[in-house]
Amino acid sequence: MKSNVRKTVGLVGCGSEKYRKYLLEQMSDEYDVWIFLTEKISWQSNYICGYSQIDEYTVESLEKAIKALSPDIELSGLVCWDERYIIAAADVSERLGFRSAGSDGIRGCRDKSLSRSLLAEHGILQPANRLCFEAKEAVNFAETVGYPLVVKPRGMGGSIGVALVRTEEQLIARFNECFSVSQEGASDFQNCVLIEEFLTGMEISIDGFTVDGSYKPMFVARKRVGMHPHFEETGHTVSSHDPLLKDYGLTQLLCDAHRAINFKNGITHTEVKIAPHGYVIVEINGRLGGDLIPYLASLAMDIKPGVIAAQVACGDKVTYERAADKTAVIEFVYPVSDIIVDSVHLPEACNNVENIYGEVLVNSGDKLALPPTGYMSRAAYVLMVGECEEEIKQPINSLLSNVIVYSLGEGKIVA
Repeated sequence: MKSNVRKTVGLVGCGSEKYRKYLLEQMSDEYDVWIFLTEKISWQSNYICGYSQIDEYTVESLEKAIKALSPDIELSGLVCWDERYIIAAADVSERLGFRSAGSDGIRGCRDKSLSRSLLAEHGILQPANRLCFEAKEAVNFAETVGYPLVVKPRGMGGSIGVALVRTEEQLIARFNECFSVSQEGASDFQNCVLIEEFLTGMEISIDGFTVDGSYKPMFVARKRVGMHPHFEETGHTVSSHDPLLKDYGLTQLLCDAHRAINFKNGITHTEVKIAPHGYVIVEINGRLGGDLIPYLASLAMDIKPGVIAAQVACGDKVTYERAADKTAVIEFVYPVSDIIVDSVHLPEACNNVENIYGEVLVNSGDKLALPPTGYMSRAAYVLMVGECEEEIKQPINSLLSNVIVYSLGEGKIVA
């Protein structure tokens, strides 16, 4: 057990070791961490002062567990970076007097249809959109606005279930796929699909923090997508000197959007399209970015997003100062078809060359299924840090081409 001299922050859920360990490690450097999980702790044990095993991630279970803590464990705030549990974490925080996004603010993130309505009410540019409960409604909407369109679940993250459609036949097929995927999410957001006008242009994401309703961007990630007509996120670039960090128009849009949804305190990951007619909000997520994006920022800028999340939750002064001026690029490795994994082999440079990182994300026997059968089916990633993206592009592509994935039972390279 750690000393309880420092403030203690509660963490609701955690995520997988390969994707979220660095955040917990950062947080534990400056705070004692008490974690709330439905499963028993495993790898997290080295970074926490204690844990509560709860029945489910609900307000009631969390409140019961927090009130059952011994008197010498005094939580100063709650953090949650798992999309599935952010509503429960925000609601219990508000109920118990911790700083939070607020019940309205967190729903303005989680519910993509509500978010669209709130942004539109505040005069923020929006694509034409409609929440549809049946494929027929989607077809009627398409007849009004035309194609191409995007279908997306009302309350999922990570581009899961999102697809581009150009015809009525495609719309009906993708609607049904998306409707099915929505059943895997929170019950409040099931049985419906959000249909939106498709916007051309580069997509970026911005992680920022809000304190007492005042928003500040931290880092920008430039996204790469693939697996058309789906929008699988295959890679990201984070640069400490990205000019978009100094773009007043973008910052003002983000500030206005967070006020529109009444987001009070916390971290957000906002996705934005740089469309021909200007910046357009794709969605606001009430958590730190996934896909190791905050890790890229840690390497490129020498900041600690895990600590910042705790500082905001606990009402402490946020220490956000860029101490490095680098660029970090990550590329994810996918199979070329649905497979059962035999083994994955990374280039030797991923293990012993400075500023080059690699990680196998699967075990032998795991199934990797591509959209629409499965999503985020990554075999591995390679990551590189350098002075600028131009310096990194060629060597990281070379690394990527030398990652070998074998399919179980077939004995052949499939990626």
